[in-house]
Order: sequence, then C-alpha cells, then structure tokens
Amino acid sequence: MDYSQEQIDKLSEMAACFTPIGDIATVLDVDVYQLKTDIRQRQTTVSKAYYRAKVETAHRLRQQEIELAKIGSPLAVEHAHSYLLEMDSDEDL
Repeated sequence: MDYSQEQIDKLSEMAACFTPIGDIATVLDVDVYQLKTDIRQRQTTVSKAYYRAKVETAHRLRQQEIELAKIGSPLAVEHAHSYLLEMDSDEDL
C-alpha cells in the first residue's frame, strides 16, 4: 500500500510513543492487517519509519536508565545489566 508523507510522519510520531499498530491504523484510517503486513516487510518505507521511531525512543529511554544507574539507582543498574546481556546475545551469529 502507498502511504502519504503525512501518514508516514504521523506513524513515526505515534510509533515513537510506543502506540500499538491497531491504534495507529485507526488514526491513519487504514486497514490494520495491511499496516501490520507493510510494517513486517522491512524494506518498505512505512516499516523503516515505524522501526526507526520505535528504536530511537527506546534508545533515549536506555540513555536515561544508564544515567540513573550511574548515580546508583538499583533498578536502573538491573535494567542496564539486562541491556548489556541483550546486546551481547544479539552479537551472536
């Protein structure tokens, strides 16, 4: 499906706030199953916009968590450790 730049921008904005795809589809006035299919196809513009926005927000949250860990937050230290383990696991082929 072809998406307008306005739809892509709105999708990015909503994905950055971790909005569920069903809700994004409602706002964009598109079929939820078509949107999910398009997002699953990683080479599509809509997929790239969705995952980029999601990952950028997750990155900012991790940065904040690392800063909290540096000043001694036990929960943040635990989360930072899980991020490291996740990263190590993802490096495996």
